Amino acid sequence: MRNQRLGFTLVELLVVIAIIGVLIALLLPAVQQAREAARRTECVNKMKQLGLATHNFHDTYRHLPWASRNVSINGVTNKGSLFFWILPYLEQSALYDQANLSIDTSVDGKRAARHLIPPFLCPSDATSADHVLDGNWTLGNYEMNYQVFRDENTQQGLNLISDGTSNTIMFGETLQRCGGAIEDITYGTLWAHTLNQNDVRWTPIFGGGTYSSTSMITGTTLVPQRAKKKPDCDPLNSLASCHPGGINVLLADASVQFVPDTTSGTTFWSLCTRGDGEVVGEY
Repeated sequence: MRNQRLGFTLVELLVVIAIIGVLIALLLPAVQQAREAARRTECVNKMKQLGLATHNFHDTYRHLPWASRNVSINGVTNKGSLFFWILPYLEQSALYDQANLSIDTSVDGKRAARHLIPPFLCPSDATSADHVLDGNWTLGNYEMNYQVFRDENTQQGLNLISDGTSNTIMFGETLQRCGGAIEDITYGTLWAHTLNQNDVRWTPIFGGGTYSSTSMITGTTLVPQRAKKKPDCDPLNSLASCHPGGINVLLADASVQFVPDTTSGTTFWSLCTRGDGEVVGEY
């Protein structure tokens, strides 16, 4: 009686490997889609936090946060943006309290917070894992709408959004970096001025507001590092995201909506303006 040989033939082994490869190819996109869906949900939740923080600030001071605000301490004028002023409403009071606005800008080796601020970061943007303060900038994925937020001399409340808070964008997504050369970074400061050009705020433009001229965090001297600069980016960045098919936006009623890439320019313009009286189309 012949002994049976146990095992696979080469052909059978190759067939099994091919089947496994096909299954992986079929399952991998589904896994990636599930992960992106989870990241997008987390992004939505973070934008809702921004909305609640903004509304809580409004309830406290009876006006919206300043796009930027000058603060004079010991004869030194410093600027802080909306993203700095709402830190206490994002459970970041400890970081907010560390801010030292009395340090002169001439101080060499400016101090900065080497902190990632989770509410300011979209998990779909992989740049978040490579955090280096870029000159006077720190990383962030959400930009304010200059149609809604103004400087301290032009404070306004939600009541002035005559198009309706559910029809007006308050924050939108942007990418943290636009690429560029690797350069030495020797200075870093903290979330402040809104960086507009020629004070143009009468068109739907957005700014990250993560720039600072003088605001400091005490306790840590920023060590010179290398990071990607943004020489090809305008401070008034257009909105963009790493989510397939569009961007998340936070409306002035603190709700979050997804705006597809196919949305018409007219509809998007209407969403950005706060008082033009236009009817917002479908998106």
